[in-house]
Amino acid sequence: MERLILDCDTGQDDAVAILMANGAKNLKIEGIVAVAGNATLENTLENNLKLTEEINLDVPVYKGCSSPLIRKQIIAEGIHGKTGYDGPVFQKKRNKQCMGDGIDFIINTIMENPGEINLVATGPLTDIAMVIKKEPKIIDNVKRIVLMGGALMQGNITPSAEFNIYADPEAAKIVFNSGAEIYMMGLDVTHQVLLNKENFNRFEREQEENPTRVREIFIEGMRAYTKTCVAEIHEYPAMHDPCCIAYLIDPSLFTFQSRDIDVETKGELTYGKTVGLWPNINSKTHVGIGIDADRFFDILSDTLS
Repeated sequence: MERLILDCDTGQDDAVAILMANGAKNLKIEGIVAVAGNATLENTLENNLKLTEEINLDVPVYKGCSSPLIRKQIIAEGIHGKTGYDGPVFQKKRNKQCMGDGIDFIINTIMENPGEINLVATGPLTDIAMVIKKEPKIIDNVKRIVLMGGALMQGNITPSAEFNIYADPEAAKIVFNSGAEIYMMGLDVTHQVLLNKENFNRFEREQEENPTRVREIFIEGMRAYTKTCVAEIHEYPAMHDPCCIAYLIDPSLFTFQSRDIDVETKGELTYGKTVGLWPNINSKTHVGIGIDADRFFDILSDTLS
């Protein structure tokens, strides 16, 4: 059983990561922390509270950082909508409440369970950097950090940078230089799992044959996500954040390259770029470069069932 804390900026693909983790038999979610990123903290927190209540996911939800460490805040309204999670219509009146400060929750949970907790970050790395700054011993006690962010290839918010890293490069630099065991799910691997028409039709067929509320929420969110991705970036949506959960479910899906990563925080044209240094078999940073896409979608199907 893999235990995890999910730090996310929900977000359609963050929501899929939550749905996927909820349905995985070998994962236990200890808590979910909202961070600003795809939308404001107010919206990402509300999205986490609504979604977890809707699917009866009985885990505490906490509030993380509302803005980047240094840079001016950006959000991804053009892709994820004004709420950050446009698409699903929630049937329940939201009664679930925020349980307090997410930074302290992450620190306390990891320090009380040394070597047992996976810290999964699917948004900007602001919260993770704050945790490291506040309690440096976290590095020796977290099992691993699994994060969605960065790219060795071209970016998706600028030619150089991927959104999550660009949203807070200074935080990302702290995390990548912390010495923690890191598994990086960047664009190099996440762009290999696109929710194209064929894949989407599969989930619609499965919903017709065996309806579930979880899969219905997935389909509602992905309809909205596909519409904006096709309109704004002219491609089908990638399953970015779910790759982090898929790794914890079945690491054999992925191939990695071990190499140190640094983050550009000064370049005018390269601000937010994740710079892959020379491959190094002794590096504690493992960059995803390959994935078995067919098996990924099989696992996603199983967890939504």
